[in-house]
Amino acid sequence: MAGALLRYGPGEAAPLALAQHGFGINRIVPGDGWIAYGAVDGGTRVLDPETGAQIADLTLERRPILAMAHHPATQQLAVGDGEGFIMVVDTASWRIDRDFRATRQGPVWALAFSAAGDVIHAGGLDDIAYSWPVEMLDAFEPGISGARSFLREAATMPNGERQFMRKCSICHALEPGPSRKAGPTLHGLFGRAAGSLPGYAYSDTLSGSDIVWDAATIDALFDEGPDHYIPGSKMPMQVIAAPDDRSDLIAYLKVATKGK
Repeated sequence: MAGALLRYGPGEAAPLALAQHGFGINRIVPGDGWIAYGAVDGGTRVLDPETGAQIADLTLERRPILAMAHHPATQQLAVGDGEGFIMVVDTASWRIDRDFRATRQGPVWALAFSAAGDVIHAGGLDDIAYSWPVEMLDAFEPGISGARSFLREAATMPNGERQFMRKCSICHALEPGPSRKAGPTLHGLFGRAAGSLPGYAYSDTLSGSDIVWDAATIDALFDEGPDHYIPGSKMPMQVIAAPDDRSDLIAYLKVATKGK
């Protein structure tokens, strides 16, 4: 069931649907009398795990939610998104205490509190990890500058490769074999049925899809956006509006996904 959060209780005949909104749920964090989740559409909500009643809606205009961490002793919940921001929530009052840019460029893939809850650790696309004292976050200015060591300047790339780096490279590798990224490798993409690469945990939407990846389906994916073309998938919502940019991306992928 795409975009559904279900609770299975002992002895219950059927699960209780706590949330169902059509977008993939990326992260779930349980607390004392509550459960928080972060979704592809940027939804960050807190529910009563017994009834499904909403306790708090912490949704901001950023998406997708990719990381969450909870520190029970200090009653803090940290939420990281695809645009490189972290918000820190007071779970006693369900107020956003702090909200700051944490990386040179998104996303924030991983979050953790120190044992005492006074430091936040975060990792993302940057080739380093960051740690900040929580009490200093109100005055935090991201002193993060300079080019990343393993990316070329955008101006030196052909347009198709530039579109791939901007829209696809965060989640997808081009090399064969298992990938450490969030999405499956694109190696051998053309002619492959969607949701069919062995070893990757696809959403139910893609696992049962009849889509075959080719120039037409890739063009439609980025013309309409994954949220419209494949509702309920785990892919972040994004479009490539210009037909020439989509065409250049497809031409690049036809070569790059063949490998050597």
